[in-house]
Amino acid sequence: MSKDECCSGSFTTFLAGALLGAATALLLTTKTGKEAREILAEYGAEFKENMPEGLREKTDEALDRGREYLDEKKKTLNEAIEAGKVAMVNEKEGLTSNQDDNDA
Repeated sequence: MSKDECCSGSFTTFLAGALLGAATALLLTTKTGKEAREILAEYGAEFKENMPEGLREKTDEALDRGREYLDEKKKTLNEAIEAGKVAMVNEKEGLTSNQDDNDA
């Protein structure tokens, strides 16, 4: 096992544990949602500042890839919505013209 494989697996395990801990904290807290989000944001900012540089770079790269993926999916969804709108207008026009032909 190479050093990269070891560190990558450790990072994944750490990240999963951190997410599980955050979820548990949110479920068990007595604070309001807004207060809990503010506290988590503060912890997140502190964690990022204290993170080793290599780990910070990998995290930023993963976040960038996630943002790119979401942007692509949003674009695809918007294109599908627009195509649906055009199809709906065309179908409505077709139904209207058929009704006009039947009335004549």
